[in-house]
Amino acid sequence: MEVLSAIMVLPEKNLLKEAYRIPSITAYNRMEPRPRSENFERSLRAEVRDPLWFLTRQWEMGEFESEDAGSAIDARLITKQIHVDRVALRDNKGILYDEMVPMEMLVERETVPFTLAFKIQASQYFLLLHSNALKTKYFQKYLTAFPIDPNKEADFRGQVDGLNLYTSTVKRCLDGKKIYDEILANTFKTKVPIDGGDVGDIDKIITKFLDWFKRQYSQPTNADTKAWIPEQLSYNFSVAAPNTEQSQIVLRAEHYHQGTVDWYDFDEELRAKPIPIEDDGYVVKFDEEIPISFIPAATSFKGMPNPRFWEMEEKMINFGKLNAKTTDHLLLLFAEFGLVYGNDWFIVPYEMPVNSLCEIKGFVVTDVFGERTLIQAANEGADNDWQRWSMFNLSNKDQIGNYNRQFYLPATLTQSMESDPIEQVNFTRDEMVNMAWGIEDIIPDATSKGINGHDAADKTGVIPEAVAGSDAKIRYVLGTTVPENWIPFLPVQLPGSNQDIRFQLAMMPKIDKPGEFEFVKAKGVLLNEREKDGANNKPYFINEEEIPYSGAIVTRSYQRARWYNGKTYVWISRRRETGMGEGSSRLAFDQIGSTK
Repeated sequence: MEVLSAIMVLPEKNLLKEAYRIPSITAYNRMEPRPRSENFERSLRAEVRDPLWFLTRQWEMGEFESEDAGSAIDARLITKQIHVDRVALRDNKGILYDEMVPMEMLVERETVPFTLAFKIQASQYFLLLHSNALKTKYFQKYLTAFPIDPNKEADFRGQVDGLNLYTSTVKRCLDGKKIYDEILANTFKTKVPIDGGDVGDIDKIITKFLDWFKRQYSQPTNADTKAWIPEQLSYNFSVAAPNTEQSQIVLRAEHYHQGTVDWYDFDEELRAKPIPIEDDGYVVKFDEEIPISFIPAATSFKGMPNPRFWEMEEKMINFGKLNAKTTDHLLLLFAEFGLVYGNDWFIVPYEMPVNSLCEIKGFVVTDVFGERTLIQAANEGADNDWQRWSMFNLSNKDQIGNYNRQFYLPATLTQSMESDPIEQVNFTRDEMVNMAWGIEDIIPDATSKGINGHDAADKTGVIPEAVAGSDAKIRYVLGTTVPENWIPFLPVQLPGSNQDIRFQLAMMPKIDKPGEFEFVKAKGVLLNEREKDGANNKPYFINEEEIPYSGAIVTRSYQRARWYNGKTYVWISRRRETGMGEGSSRLAFDQIGSTK
């Protein structure tokens, strides 16, 4: 202090000069702990030396104020469950349904086409059921009665594997489809005369063959009963559950196309007609309202803050790395739920049988103080008009608001094995020519697989031949063409409307020789499904909204799943996905080109 005072009284001009005369030494000290023992048990205890200080701080923060928020120790439910026992595909008649089969299989399955590989497979299994003596005795008769049609090489154009299979089997294999059709028509024994002593053995073979065919693939009993609507590129079906002796709750799935049925695919039809079933012996069973008691369990999740002092949280979820902006309301709600209200939620375990509708009629919670609280739905009362908070509610198809509070748990698959697509059509818009296209990216092959539709298509264009002896430098082209796998859809007006349109399937001409042409047809199933109006086929229309500017991709593939009763199901399903944007076919008319 004396030195500093001396410096302070010096004149300003001599201040720096005098300061630099004073010697100084700069040093740094580093403090390190030196434990007296290698045992950290006492340190990890986090002992409180002044508990009164902690109590004072708790009192200042208001933690001692009572809120009568006792912990839940008992929860009682009164539920009403009704069983969904019938299903109707589109507007067809209803059929009985139980959870012994997956709902996806019942809705999606379609008739398995008899490809060349399937014909050979069926015939080989049919022969495998014969003994060596019967096979030797009747094989030539079978080959004469059920041969593979010869001279059909043109049907396999563009199919390398399919053509090779046909060439190697056309003269030595049977047609399994012809065998199956004759058996169903009960004319098999007429087509192939059977000796009297072999009738019993052949009947057993026919029975085993039909059982194998039914077990191999899940197919609809009626080929005309389909849930797929070509105009919507999706499935349409309804399910119903008898509520009383005279009423039913009808749920309708109008646009199912994603491959897995779930509760949000259904809407309740308030004014729907009941779905009748043709089974006089069927008795409807109604479930009773039974109260059930549970012990609530606290909700836990990964990364949840732990209430204990020295218990460390897991690193599964790092709330500190949430990069939330001012518009990320859901992310902010998630963080608040996890950090602030994580210990305020309880789980009430409740097992619900599949394929049923469940409604909670009453929910009472008892806490440690003996208080009983009636828990109502979050959207109860006036808040129901604008749906402040609602989860797992079935919306009404024809009315806004007044949501159905029943939860539907369908009998659906959790996973299944899916084959490579056997067919794929890319629906895309072409604004340059004001139309849409159905591009067959994958087409079915005779080997029951899918092959590249672009490689199998003929890409030759329509180019007029040069006139002999003409020195013209240009030529007139009436119109260009597109590859065979590009199937056109033309916009047409809806009946009774001058503005709304829909897309109608059309055909492109193919000119092989001057003056000779034919129309190109689709090679797959998706673009050849024309519904019948009596004896005639209806035009194939697709609603305009089903082919947006992003396009749509529809695939067909085999599905294989094992149900919880141990039975295995194999069927063909369809799935629709978002497309890859607009396309350009480069189709043009009235063109002037060079003669070279």
